[in-house]
Amino acid sequence: MAMFKAGAEAAARRCADVINAADTDDAAVRAALEAHGETVSSFTPDEARRLRDAAARLRAVARAGSLDEACARLNDVLADCRPPRLTAHEGTPWHLHVDSGDAADWAEWFTASSALALAILAAETQQPPLGVCQAPGCDRVFATHSPGRPRRYCSATCSSRARVASHRSRV
Repeated sequence: MAMFKAGAEAAARRCADVINAADTDDAAVRAALEAHGETVSSFTPDEARRLRDAAARLRAVARAGSLDEACARLNDVLADCRPPRLTAHEGTPWHLHVDSGDAADWAEWFTASSALALAILAAETQQPPLGVCQAPGCDRVFATHSPGRPRRYCSATCSSRARVASHRSRV
């Protein structure tokens, strides 16, 4: 299971980055995919819209208030996915996919691969796999897996800003 977990952690980070980019423009979504090693040769405005819709469904998983709620939301997403299949497209080693085929569009692939990865992490860690930053004014999504305590902030910057604001409010 450790092999699956390592891949799932990378996919969860990709998922969070695409969700965050989906709030901006098509170029940002494309850049987020490419930053995670995806080859984006064609990306139409319609594909970008469908990918934004997929990101919104997965943002709902991040907003879950508990592991049970996150898993219920993930199960809703997984219900729309295909049974697992093995693929070795474009020279990659054999790996699992839960989309309809190697020619699936970006939204189907993103939804299915992200949901599978998030489900693996939820089962492995018994924690919600995504979170939303708790810093005031920030709603960035982040992958929650980390050793030790669960994360509450998307970055050290937000954590520090929240800590300073909390301190100042007590003084």
